Amino acid sequence: MKQIAASPSRAHIDLVGTCVSLACALHCLTLPLLVTVLPLAGAGMFLGGALEVLFLGASVALATGSLCWGFRQHRRWRVFIVLGAALTMIAVGRFLASEPYELMFVVTGTVVIAAGHLLNRYLCQTCSVCEDEDARGRS
Repeated sequence: MKQIAASPSRAHIDLVGTCVSLACALHCLTLPLLVTVLPLAGAGMFLGGALEVLFLGASVALATGSLCWGFRQHRRWRVFIVLGAALTMIAVGRFLASEPYELMFVVTGTVVIAAGHLLNRYLCQTCSVCEDEDARGRS
């Protein structure tokens, strides 16, 4: 079975996913500080829950797509353990944790999603199965 080589666009999806996940974490961390400043600057739209839902939704969608594409190449299922752990942390933070712990769970979950993207990218770049098949094809 021939493995699919990683295209530059797939590597960029991991990069974008990492950036969106980290932006989500920064948004959650800085939101308490910005609550007093943004309304004064007329930028209260950044305080709404819609932006948080957008960040979380984009992070989860990019991670799921990217990790599925990466799995087709490297066949390492541990990336899904990372994704499952991240989604569990985010869900616990959003739906189960009390106010002081919500931020901790959601930020940790988004950072774990970013780590999952980096792990996926590393696994795609160091896929020995692909290198072996390429070497056999050239001989």
